[in-house]
Amino acid sequence: MAILIGIDEAGYGPILGPLVVSASVFEVPDDLISRSLWSILNQSVCKKRLAAAGRLLIHDSKKLHHRRGDYRLLQRGVLTCLQSADPAQKPPATLASLLDLLGCRDRDDLDAYPWYGSSLDNWTLKYNPDDIATAAAALSNDMKKNQIRLLELWAILLPVGKFNQMIEAVNNKASVLFTLTCRHIQRAFQQFGRAPLQILIDKHGARSRYRPHLQRMFPNLQMKILKESDLTSSYQLSAPKRTMKIHFIARGDDRQLPVSLASMTSKYLRELFMEMLNSYFSNLCPDLAPTAGYYKDGRRFLQDLKKYHLDPRQIPPRLLIRNR
Repeated sequence: MAILIGIDEAGYGPILGPLVVSASVFEVPDDLISRSLWSILNQSVCKKRLAAAGRLLIHDSKKLHHRRGDYRLLQRGVLTCLQSADPAQKPPATLASLLDLLGCRDRDDLDAYPWYGSSLDNWTLKYNPDDIATAAAALSNDMKKNQIRLLELWAILLPVGKFNQMIEAVNNKASVLFTLTCRHIQRAFQQFGRAPLQILIDKHGARSRYRPHLQRMFPNLQMKILKESDLTSSYQLSAPKRTMKIHFIARGDDRQLPVSLASMTSKYLRELFMEMLNSYFSNLCPDLAPTAGYYKDGRRFLQDLKKYHLDPRQIPPRLLIRNR
């Protein structure tokens, strides 16, 4: 059996809200490693809404999320996959329990954010548990029939304060994203490196050569370039008794189901945190229009916020606004 991992982010471009980088971990038979999981699991999963007919939609999060605050398709996909990965696990009822399931346990610093604070345990997730259970059962049966398992869904949440600290240290936003991506790679290598391990990553911008960056992050591993092109850049990294292949893929979130699921997980988690931020400020400033945090609208939001003359303790800039 081989391990197939997809990694993708949400929140790289905005000036407000967290950056989230997620990973989905599948176990698949060796002979299926190069096949599309959409085609293998076509009884329970699809990419297009019009063809769904009750099946689970897994696709690039940008294709499933068109309006701020409407993350129902993202939520259904992520919660269904979490349930199928561990049917005995109690479904998450709050944002805090969702973070636990995604491995985001290092979150003590969130107490410093007035808009998050102690709300994580009280922020209730609103969904139909029967619908999630039905979709999870269908996905589990389809995966079992094809000897596939979803082993893990991981997420790294980087709130604005920590984002700014990392920017001050490296002075490069792309390096921050690459560092978080490599945390998932390192965890995967340690946990699954003794099995055939393939890691699929949505390409970061137009870059095609990743060798120097990988060598900097993994200096003790032997590296071999397998391919470098505009579409795909592939590398093999090895240590005694452990090997992994890493593929940076253009439009990976559209071409590979594990990357799409990671994209959905990242976007869903970010949307929940933006919902908390907007809720906090709407309570303080009832006429303030909510924001998705992207540059133009984020600037509008910050400009409108000035009209309310809030106490700086209610809006600490270092925790609200990114240093780009």
